[in-house]
Formats: sequence, structure tokens, C-alpha cells
Amino acid sequence: EEKSYEEISEELNLPLGTVKAQLFRARDMMAKVLESSRETI
Repeated sequence: EEKSYEEISEELNLPLGTVKAQLFRARDMMAKVLESSRETI
């Protein structure tokens, strides 16, 4: 389900900047995990 940052912020009762920062960090961590798993194959 696609939601905007604003919708997520409202649903979680978190500041918009916090939501954006946490999602940025999560995407960055996923990219690093995927990259490292690709290197081990």
C-alpha cells in the first residue's frame, strides 16, 4: 500500500522529518544488505 510521508506521519503520530529520516535510513540499510548478499553469490 503506497502512502505519502504525510499520511505515515499522521498515522504514527510522528513528525514528518522523523518519518522521512527513518525511511531514508531503512532504504539505505536494505541497499547495503542486498549489495553485500550479491557479492557473496
